Amino acid sequence: MKRFLLWTLMTLVAALAGGFAVAAGWRAAALRPVAATELADVTGGVCFVNCKDDEDDGDEEPEPPRLVATEWRPIGQTDSRAEQLSYSIYTELSNVSGDEPLHYSVNVSDQCRFKWITGGVGISSGFNIMVGRTYNCAVTANLSGQIKPGYRLKVYKGEMRQYSTITVAEYLIYSDGSERESGSRDAGRRERRWSRFHPVQVYGN
Repeated sequence: MKRFLLWTLMTLVAALAGGFAVAAGWRAAALRPVAATELADVTGGVCFVNCKDDEDDGDEEPEPPRLVATEWRPIGQTDSRAEQLSYSIYTELSNVSGDEPLHYSVNVSDQCRFKWITGGVGISSGFNIMVGRTYNCAVTANLSGQIKPGYRLKVYKGEMRQYSTITVAEYLIYSDGSERESGSRDAGRRERRWSRFHPVQVYGN
C-alpha cells in the first residue's frame, strides 16, 4: 500500500513538472520575435492594428486657401466714334502789320468731364464711381508757335463727345495668392465730353 501511494505521488509530481515545462516553452515561443518575411507570409503584408506610415509622421493635411477679397476688373471696352457737337473761335492773334514772325503762346484746358449713364454694382465698385454723377478729367495744355508776317492766327475750339461701353468681371482672390473669376459680370455706358483746339493761320485782315 505504501509503495502504491509513493508511486502515485511520484507520477503526479512528474505530470505537474511536465505541464509546467510545456507551459514555459509555450510562453517562450509566444514571445519570440517574428521575422519580417515570416510576418509578411502570415499577414499578406497588410497591417491591421496600430498601423502608422513613417512618411506621414508630423505631416498634416494643408488647409484649403481662404477667400480674402473680391475685385471687379475691366475685361472689354467698345468706343463709339468721337463726334464734334459744335465749334467756335477761342482766340485770335494778329501779325498782319509785322515784318518778322511773331511768337505766340496760348494756354488751354480741354475741359474734360465724364459720367456713367448706366452700370450696376460691378461698374460702381470697379471704377469707384456713382452712376449719373459727372467727374472732372480736365487737362491743361499749351499751344505755341510763330505767326508769319501778314497773317492772323485763329484758335478754333470744338466741343467733342464720345460713348464707351465697358464690361467688368468679378475676380475672387485667395490667401495663397491664387485668383479666379466668380462668373459674375456687369456692363455700363460712359459718356465723355471735352474741348479740342486747332490753331489756323489766315493771311490778311
